[in-house]
Amino acid sequence: MLLSALLIPGIARAQQNYRIEPSPWAYSWGVGMGTMIPQGGLAAHFKPGFALDTEVGGFYGNLFLMANGGFSANKLAKEIPVGDNSRWPSGSGSIHAFIGVNLGVNFDVDQLSIYPFGGLAYSFLEPNLKAANSDPALDGFKVDGVGINLGIGVDHNIPDGNFEAGGINRILKIGLRYQCQIPNYKKSTPLLNGTTHWITLRFMIGSSFPGRAVYNQ
Repeated sequence: MLLSALLIPGIARAQQNYRIEPSPWAYSWGVGMGTMIPQGGLAAHFKPGFALDTEVGGFYGNLFLMANGGFSANKLAKEIPVGDNSRWPSGSGSIHAFIGVNLGVNFDVDQLSIYPFGGLAYSFLEPNLKAANSDPALDGFKVDGVGINLGIGVDHNIPDGNFEAGGINRILKIGLRYQCQIPNYKKSTPLLNGTTHWITLRFMIGSSFPGRAVYNQ
C-alpha cells in the first residue's frame, strides 16, 4: 500500500505532463450551384446559364490546395460560324466546362471563413448533344485551352458540438463563391475572347486529422 501511495501521484503527474494540439491537416469535399455569366466576346454569343461545380481540398493550417471542376449550360445569343459553310445557330445549346487546380489561403473571422485562391484551369466549350446532332459540322466541334482561374469565397462555419482536440472532427460549411476564369482557347478568335464569371451557393463537408500529444519538457 505504501508503494501504491508513492506511485499514484507520480503516475498522475506523468499523465498531466502533456497537452493535446489539434492537427493542422484536414480535407474537404464541396458542391455548389448557381450561374455562369460570360463577358467580352463570349457575352456577345452566349447567354448566362445554370452552373454546377464541385471540388476536393486539402488543408494545412490556413493554406489549402483545391482541385475543382464544373460545367454550365448556356444558350447562344448569336450564331457562330463553324467551318466554311456551317453555323452554330442562335438559340441552340452549349456546354462550358472546366477542371482546375488552385492554391489559396483561409482567414477565419468569428464563424466566417474568407478564402481567396488562384490557379490554372483547363476550359472548353462545345455544342450540347441536341445541337451536335443537328449538324455534322457541330458533331465533335470543341474549343479548349488552359487559362487563369481566380476566386474568393465566404463560408459560414457550423461548429462541431463534439469537438475534441485529439480526435477526428467534422467540418461543415455553407457559403458563396465567386470565380473568374480567363480562358486561353486554342482556336481563339474575337468571337470567343473574354472571361467567364461563376457565382455559386455552396455546401462543404470534411474532417480534420487526429491531434497529437505534446509532452512538456
